[in-house]
Amino acid sequence: MMRYHSGLALFVAGCVAFAASANGETGSGENTSDPADPAASTPVPDDGLDLYLSVSVNGQPTDLVASFHQSANGKLSIEVDELRSVGITPAKSARAADGRILIDRLPHVRYVFDEAQQTIDFVAADAQRAPKVIDARPSQGAAEKKPRLQAQSVTGALLNYRLTAATDNSAEDGDFSFTGLSGSFEARLFGPLGVLDNTFIASTSGSDYYGTKRLDTTWRYSSESSMTTFSVGDVITGGLSWTRPTRLGGVQIQRNFALRSDLVTFPVPELSGSAAVPSTVDVYLNSIRRYSGRVDAGPFQIDNLPIVDGTGNAQVVVTDAQGQQVTTNSSFITSNRLLAPGLKDFSAEIGFARQGYGSESDRYDPRPYGSATLRWGLTDWLTAEAHVEGGADLVNGGLGFVFATEPTGVISLSASGSYHDGEGGQQIAVSLERQFGELHLSGRIQRVFGTYDDIASVTATSSGDDTEYYSRSIRPPRALEQVSASIPLPFSESRLNLSFAHEQTDAGSDDKFLSLSTSRRVFNDSTLSLSFFKDLGGRDTGVFASLLVPLGERTTSSTSVSSQSDDFTAIETVSRTQGQQVGDYGWSISRQQSDDAVNSASASYRSAVGQVSGRVDQRGSSARASVSVDGAVVAAGGGLFAANRIEDAFAVVDAGAPGVDVQYENRPAGKTNRNGKLLLPKLRAYQANNVSIDPANLPLDAVVNDTRQKVVPADRSGVVVKFDVDTHANAALVTFRSANGQVIEMGASGTTSADADPFVVGYDGQALVEQLKADNRITITRQDGSTCVATFSYKPDQGQQVAIPDAVCKP
Repeated sequence: MMRYHSGLALFVAGCVAFAASANGETGSGENTSDPADPAASTPVPDDGLDLYLSVSVNGQPTDLVASFHQSANGKLSIEVDELRSVGITPAKSARAADGRILIDRLPHVRYVFDEAQQTIDFVAADAQRAPKVIDARPSQGAAEKKPRLQAQSVTGALLNYRLTAATDNSAEDGDFSFTGLSGSFEARLFGPLGVLDNTFIASTSGSDYYGTKRLDTTWRYSSESSMTTFSVGDVITGGLSWTRPTRLGGVQIQRNFALRSDLVTFPVPELSGSAAVPSTVDVYLNSIRRYSGRVDAGPFQIDNLPIVDGTGNAQVVVTDAQGQQVTTNSSFITSNRLLAPGLKDFSAEIGFARQGYGSESDRYDPRPYGSATLRWGLTDWLTAEAHVEGGADLVNGGLGFVFATEPTGVISLSASGSYHDGEGGQQIAVSLERQFGELHLSGRIQRVFGTYDDIASVTATSSGDDTEYYSRSIRPPRALEQVSASIPLPFSESRLNLSFAHEQTDAGSDDKFLSLSTSRRVFNDSTLSLSFFKDLGGRDTGVFASLLVPLGERTTSSTSVSSQSDDFTAIETVSRTQGQQVGDYGWSISRQQSDDAVNSASASYRSAVGQVSGRVDQRGSSARASVSVDGAVVAAGGGLFAANRIEDAFAVVDAGAPGVDVQYENRPAGKTNRNGKLLLPKLRAYQANNVSIDPANLPLDAVVNDTRQKVVPADRSGVVVKFDVDTHANAALVTFRSANGQVIEMGASGTTSADADPFVVGYDGQALVEQLKADNRITITRQDGSTCVATFSYKPDQGQQVAIPDAVCKP
């Protein structure tokens, strides 16, 4: 076991060494002790000795004490991890049968063992030294790293809603009439056993008094320890860049890296170097300094550098005390399409294909199908992919690889095949992403041979009793080419974006499109944007131009013109963007001029209980008006709350008193209601969220034991943040004095009863004493160990701090 260098450790080690011998040896096997010394011939016990030696490398102390074992024949051995910790790389050739490292077998490593001083000095080149690992993450100070908080969820229910009512004058008499009310809803039941989620739409109109359509119904449970999510109900199959996800009604198990927000899933640059003497090291990524710190002499490795996605250059600059610098340059490439070595990402599901989604509530293909997808990080530059799917009359499977190297960029290769209804087919796909400085290139080619099917294509149509239901899913395109480039323009701080796409479908259509776009800043921080597209297989051509002019902090003016297929449109808009805080508002006024002029106006306002918005459109003599309300209703934490829409997680803050200011991430979030509670609707699931209260608005007689908490909610669930506030503490600020009138010294302790928690006397003999009664007897233990007793009466004063200025403590 590794120990920090301490006088006690060396004292114990010295006693052991003195009892054993007073000699030294070197790694060459030559004994440096005097043969005439009687201690040299003292037999060593058969079971050997455990020694604790102060370690140095190349004459430089490591300030570490390591545990060695000296066998009966004098050989020294050490555990693998402990040898690496002191800075020497364990060699497989030096490993003994028990797994320990015999240090005299380490290749190209010498050592000097001084038994009298209980020290050992290794002499090794950088190739034999274990690099010191430097964590480049921002320092968290000297505080001990706390264990990761586990996600929690209370039991409760939530309903997200959006209601829209509309009216227009489309009736024959030209009068305005109500045209309908529609709404989209999400209902959740959540708790420690997961989340049951149901989404649906409902509407009413003159032709349809009431109608609903169910969208998805799913129960999900996530396990943080295994980073796995289990789902039952409507799911979407896992997919890769060369497969097509499909909606199923069934069961699913998936890897969910979102459960670990601290985990970096793709390889990031790890830079290394060596310092001849203690030095300063600076790391530059793409000419921007990302790390600076001190290193000891010897090799080092820098981990957890700020994540950089793409290609770039890295510089490691080592500067010694005399100012001499050694610079090492290297290139790197990273991509979030890769997995870090050893990581596995998977998804497996089985069920019945969903049909008529959005138009039918419960339409599923009667044939069962299954799907499985796997990604496996093999090395820093290579990730393997595999996918299989099938059912009663379908078999489909394929393999793929994603690899990244600095000369080629990120390349993805895949090949798959299928067999369905007596016919087979194959699909191959190749994609490339490459960055040359500021130039970004990407391309993709996909080809299908024969009759290639997947779950999406074989379940695209299904016959009902009287109606045939169709899905938009068809077979994958027989040919697909996509090329895009983002080119920096030398004459401005803007880029030119080009793209080309060619798709030949299984139905026989053949489409080719070319597009170009650019934008740049012009006068007064305005932005000018231009774009062009051309249908290379037809006559369709489009041109678009816009000018965005800021008029204030959130107000902008936008003018845009477009021309497509001989149709010309001009739109002028002035708008104010609405923020996410309670009380924020927004508005927009626009006019569209084409064949007909369309005038529009809209406004929105966000309150603590939801958002309301309205819109009016006018074209000639026709007009339409609508009003929408967005929000949520939550039942959790012993209360019922109205709030803005909740997409992720939330918290119910219980401060124990009304009107208490609550902060979320040190920003004001609102005041508690009459029940002392407040709902925070925008927490981050599976991440630490900081919630605090300001005790200034608490009653003066309230006792506050904590004002800040850190909570981690589960996905789409809620937590209760209860602060330890006691508004019925029966507390008073008591000044204790001795019999001669002097205040009791600071640091004395007291108790109200034998089983009560003690309190401490502070400055001027004052202490906040809780759980007082009408008549009280307080025992004070003074700094010198003597005790005295104070008796006094207490009468609570609701909302006011009670003070007792003279409580005489008598022996």
